[in-house]
Amino acid sequence: MSQTLDHIKQEIKTLRPAERFDLWRDLAQEFEQPVAENDDEESVDAAWDTEIDARVKEIEEGKVELVSADEAIARIRSKLAARRADLTSAA
Repeated sequence: MSQTLDHIKQEIKTLRPAERFDLWRDLAQEFEQPVAENDDEESVDAAWDTEIDARVKEIEEGKVELVSADEAIARIRSKLAARRADLTSAA
């Protein structure tokens, strides 16, 4: 491993959890796969139609649990709070 990379890793360890998250998000965006040129609007719409049909079928067959928007938001907030607590305790 190069000295530069070692130095960067050490610097990252000094960042606050929120700063590390921002860095991670920026790096993830940097390396996202580019959309293929042949993915035109029509093919994207077709893919969404297929996905929607599959999800409706899962609902109709009782394979998924439906929850209210309030319950979904509460679950997300709980998971985010737990994640933040983990990040804070790791720092």
